[in-house]
Amino acid sequence: MTKYRKSKRIDEKAISILTDYFVNKHGDRFDLQFHGIKDNTPDTDGFLRLRKPDEGKKMQGNYLNQVVFFQLKGCEEPIKDNTCRCPKRLVEFCKLINLPTILFLVSKIRGDKQKQEDAEIYWYHFSDINVQILNEINKNVKDKIKIPNLEYLRIGNHDFIDNLYVHIESLARKNEFLDLPNQVLNLAIESKNIILDVAALIYLLGNASNSDCKKIAKLLGISVKKMQDVLSGLLKQDLIHKSKNGIIFKSKQDEFKSEIGRVILFSAINRIKISKLISTFPSHKQKLQIYGNLAQMRHPLISKYFKGEAGRLLKHVSHK
Repeated sequence: MTKYRKSKRIDEKAISILTDYFVNKHGDRFDLQFHGIKDNTPDTDGFLRLRKPDEGKKMQGNYLNQVVFFQLKGCEEPIKDNTCRCPKRLVEFCKLINLPTILFLVSKIRGDKQKQEDAEIYWYHFSDINVQILNEINKNVKDKIKIPNLEYLRIGNHDFIDNLYVHIESLARKNEFLDLPNQVLNLAIESKNIILDVAALIYLLGNASNSDCKKIAKLLGISVKKMQDVLSGLLKQDLIHKSKNGIIFKSKQDEFKSEIGRVILFSAINRIKISKLISTFPSHKQKLQIYGNLAQMRHPLISKYFKGEAGRLLKHVSHK
């Protein structure tokens, strides 16, 4: 006789809660399908296909050619500080799979009499940026991987389904770069990184004079002409404003209502040497601007830098 495990009950309730949420509450915009087999082997548990709501017909929609796969995990306890811990093999699978995959987490799964509405649902995408963060904060971890910055889906009476819909729309688009020869793809990645790095440094500075732009070029090891080409591209995309005195980074939001400057900084921060940046722009005003923008970011590399600075300051004070 097969032993009925507690973990299996939690998995079954998580499936029931997620199914009710997508099928009965948002069936006009999503088609949720489970593969039919739920076991302990890391694998996708099903797929989610977008629909365009059909006006005049309740809970019906027309299928769109945008599909992502998902992995589901249930847990008894509430999730605190938008952070959970998952088995390492599950995380490694989600990091490496070549399909667009979302991790759903259903928390607060307790007694059998508990209402499904009491459970909370989160989601997480293993994007390049998130994987960088995971690798940084989970060095030498052998069992449970810490996953921070979970996204809300349903918390109490608050529903954040629109954010997930927009994210899947973007995630499920066909990648035009995948078919490129590696040599061309490498050039595209190199150009992308240079653009991100330039934009991130201008965002940190807030505004950059012409001489500051030359310093940025030197800091990144690119020519002044390359710097001007990148600035022309950013100007064309309306991300910066150019005046006689220099460049100002514009405060704008993307389709997810996130500040574009912060998104760019997240993408570039692992290549930016903060200490070298501060030494390049040592004026009090520029340092305050850089520190202020960095302080708004939740990233382990930034936390590590500030912790190191605090330690050096305390050491300096104690020696006085």
